[in-house]
Amino acid sequence: MNYKKFENELGAACRQVQSDFLKRFKQGVYISAGGANLENFINDLQQEYEKVAANFIKENGLENDIAARKKVLALAKQHAKKCIEEFSKIQ
Repeated sequence: MNYKKFENELGAACRQVQSDFLKRFKQGVYISAGGANLENFINDLQQEYEKVAANFIKENGLENDIAARKKVLALAKQHAKKCIEEFSKIQ
């Protein structure tokens, strides 16, 4: 299974969500950890990562492979945490 491709797709999704978010909310880059803007970013990222994960599972025929699906979801969660941490840093 080519999980590296999946991880690259997650990285691209992270960059795209960050870019789209910054275009919508142009009032500064700093977003406090408890702020509503960060919550919006997290929601956007979650939706995008769910799409990427679902596509990867479908493309690789993993619908019935519980272990592989768990790995895909764990990788998505790990990358989401990293993406959020990067985005929430003071720029």
